[in-house]
Amino acid sequence: MKITLLCVGKLRDASVRTLCADYAVRLKRYGTFEIEEVKASSAPTPPRAVAEEGTRLLHSIAPGARVWVLDERGPTYPSVHLARRLSELELRATKCLVVVLGGAYGLNDEVRKRGELLALSPMTFNHELCRVLVLEQLYRMRTIQRGEPYHH
Repeated sequence: MKITLLCVGKLRDASVRTLCADYAVRLKRYGTFEIEEVKASSAPTPPRAVAEEGTRLLHSIAPGARVWVLDERGPTYPSVHLARRLSELELRATKCLVVVLGGAYGLNDEVRKRGELLALSPMTFNHELCRVLVLEQLYRMRTIQRGEPYHH
């Protein structure tokens, strides 16, 4: 199964870019993985920015893809639970999982409706740090699936 992390905007912080690149390399050992970035909006108001970014995100999701949308409104799950869910998707021959991460102002309802909502935490993090957290959790899920010691 191909996993794509679909994000709004490019990373500005060099240390965050380094961490994300490291996790991307690790994830590629377990199968097809990519990070796809859509352009962040330069609209003058947050609602317009969220609408523009939402359109770009939706256009980047293949019609048959399974989608996990990271949003503060979603439920939180332990890593082990998410690893089991990832395994279930693979057993069902899911070809593509897209994990969507919004920009600085979040996501619009159209994007939220496109997939299953998941939250990283009840706390709020900036979107660059969220990218690192999501990548780490995807890597953790893969190591849990294979019984590797990283999780322990």
